[in-house]
Amino acid sequence: MDRVRVVYATKTKHSKKLAEAIGKELGVEVINAAVCSPIKEMDTLFIVGGIYAGKCNPALIACAETLDSSVVKQVVLVTSSVSTSQRCQKEIREIIEKEGIKILGEISCPGNFLFVKLGHPNAKDVQQVVSEAKKILDSVRL
Repeated sequence: MDRVRVVYATKTKHSKKLAEAIGKELGVEVINAAVCSPIKEMDTLFIVGGIYAGKCNPALIACAETLDSSVVKQVVLVTSSVSTSQRCQKEIREIIEKEGIKILGEISCPGNFLFVKLGHPNAKDVQQVVSEAKKILDSVRL
């Protein structure tokens, strides 16, 4: 079986919820980027984080900066954000692409902040993210 892991960073616990759901469904290790020791060699890494005021979580950026193509072959970016226009990990994507690591895809879902989109990501959002993660991974394994 492929070597797969999930790494996340969170301020609101949304990304932790998403990462743990992906990890549980795929039966893989989930790593908190805030305590990110060097990432072990793997085929696929799911990078899960939120967008805060238009920026990626600094702990996730620091973790991504430790990656290179000799350790990680491919990544899937998973993002939670209140803003539909900012549901991408632009800074992380740039780091990953610079290192020559293949990006298999991006998955996004709504997050919440204060009273905006309160209740997201909800169970339906989490299930959608998990389903998309599984579909992306299955397409690579074919």
